[in-house]
Amino acid sequence: MERRLAHVSLVLAAALWVCGCPEDNVEPIRDAGTTAADAGGDCPTPPVYTEDLAGCAPLATDYQPRVNGSADDAWPACISDDNAYHKVDPSISTIARIEAFDQIADKLWRNGRSPTAQDFIDARVLYVLDQGLDSRVQRREDIHYPAGAAACTDPAVADANPDRCAGPERLLPILNDSFARGAQGEAGKVHAARIEAALLWFLYLSSLSEAESCAKKAQDCDSCWAYYTGGTPRETPAGLARYVKALGPQTHERAYDGTLAVRCWRDLDSATPATDAERRTLARNQLDKALLRGMALVVRQRFTELACSDAEGKQARLAFLRALVPLLDREARVRNLTLAAALQAQVAEGVEPDLAEALGSLDGLFSCP
Repeated sequence: MERRLAHVSLVLAAALWVCGCPEDNVEPIRDAGTTAADAGGDCPTPPVYTEDLAGCAPLATDYQPRVNGSADDAWPACISDDNAYHKVDPSISTIARIEAFDQIADKLWRNGRSPTAQDFIDARVLYVLDQGLDSRVQRREDIHYPAGAAACTDPAVADANPDRCAGPERLLPILNDSFARGAQGEAGKVHAARIEAALLWFLYLSSLSEAESCAKKAQDCDSCWAYYTGGTPRETPAGLARYVKALGPQTHERAYDGTLAVRCWRDLDSATPATDAERRTLARNQLDKALLRGMALVVRQRFTELACSDAEGKQARLAFLRALVPLLDREARVRNLTLAAALQAQVAEGVEPDLAEALGSLDGLFSCP
């Protein structure tokens, strides 16, 4: 209850502030990256990761639109075979949320930002826009866990199912706390990093959640695609896809393939509700595997940047890692309990991370998209 009351008071404060502010104060979206310069500007020569997937191969059940127009895989011909996303609905509201994410990034952590208290106030206004990011964080579910008796918008259900109700139970407390403390002028880079980590995980969860709900509402396939890509072509990604492409271009290609697999399934299975649960699961799992690899690459980069950080930058990166790495733990434990435990140990409070141990665990757990 306290979490939700704090959330309401912050929303009201943001609404009061925005009434006295001209809209043209919102900064334009700029190009993003995930290097140290973008994350804090304290590392003149950030480590460069070169992706090598020579030991990886698609599964026999994967949809492969980039290979001979999917003619050689096990999927029937479908709308995605031209290697482009075809919208179910010409209007995709999710795109505006990704635009808001990128604008928040510009205010809080990109391009060497040292965010001020006012930057956090401005960023929260973008976060709480009507039907925007905040409205979806409050109800976002992690479909890897069993559903509760009702939707996660019910506080009792959320409290009883914290893993399933990841938005209100895991992410919202981080976001509310860091927006509030940043707005008070406290440790700007640290709280910006925590907000970044929580929103990136929200984008990951959202793409998968929309792939699931697309079975009942075909337009949600559009949101699955947009939560990853920002509604862009492969070559010019926004939002989460921009992060992934910057670090792992091949992983990005596989993730984009996954969004097209979801669209292909819904094209082949066009009834409402959809009936081909097996093909839906294949598409969703293909997307999930690539997205998890992408998230692991973002985490990997932040670990490597610890070595070139100044004191403030190091604290920010540790805050990012301590917010995001625990959210990888579910899948990590499914894959390898020993490596999962070793990875979590690197982000424990009071522990100086062992870079070799952290990277070895990540690379062992999330080697292929």
